[in-house]
Parts: sequence; C-alpha cells; structure tokens
Amino acid sequence: MKRVRAAFGLLAFLAVLIVASSILVKTTNDTLLDDLDQIGTLSAAGNYEAALEVIDGMNGFFSRREHWMALFIKRDYLSGIAMCLGGLSAYVGPDNQQDLQSELGKARTQILMTGHLFFSML
Repeated sequence: MKRVRAAFGLLAFLAVLIVASSILVKTTNDTLLDDLDQIGTLSAAGNYEAALEVIDGMNGFFSRREHWMALFIKRDYLSGIAMCLGGLSAYVGPDNQQDLQSELGKARTQILMTGHLFFSML
C-alpha cells in the first residue's frame, strides 16, 4: 500500500512540475515576443528612447527568468536568446532600422525555436 501512495505522490509531483514549467516557458516566451513587437513599433515610429527602455526591461526580465528556465531547457538555447536580446540596443537609431528589424527577427526565431523544442518534448 505504501508503494501505491509513493507512486501516486511521485505522479502528482511530476504533473505539477510539468504544468509549472509549461506556464513558465509560455509566459516568458509570450512576454519576450510582445516586447520584441513593441520595440519594432516604437523604433519605426522614431521613439528610440522608449525602445531602449523596453530593451532594458526585457533584458532584466529574461535574466531573472533564465535561471529557472535552465532547469528545463538547455543553456545553449537560452544563451542564444540572451545574446540576441543583449545586442538589440546597438541597433536602435534612425540609421539602423533594417539591421534592427533583422535582429528582431533573429531574436523572435530563437524564442520560438526554444518554445518549440520545449513543448515538443512534453
């Protein structure tokens, strides 16, 4: 009887872990993608200061979430996202619009790929 209880306890723990990790990855990815869209919109409108503020906030948000996400996703993929996000501020300006859009696309692809890899394993 104790084995059955232990098995159900382990099953419940794993179910909670799966749900919690799914929520973490989904909310993080959705927030980052929304921020990337906002950066593109602000920069296209010429509001570069606001775009830089969004980039700073997004990098802080990701650095806080990155350690938790590393429990479920390989650090290589998370490092790729961090590198893409870290370099965005260099492209904010009137002369770099095409480069910024390219970098936003790369960051978006990295985030979507990471989400796909995580959810395809479930």
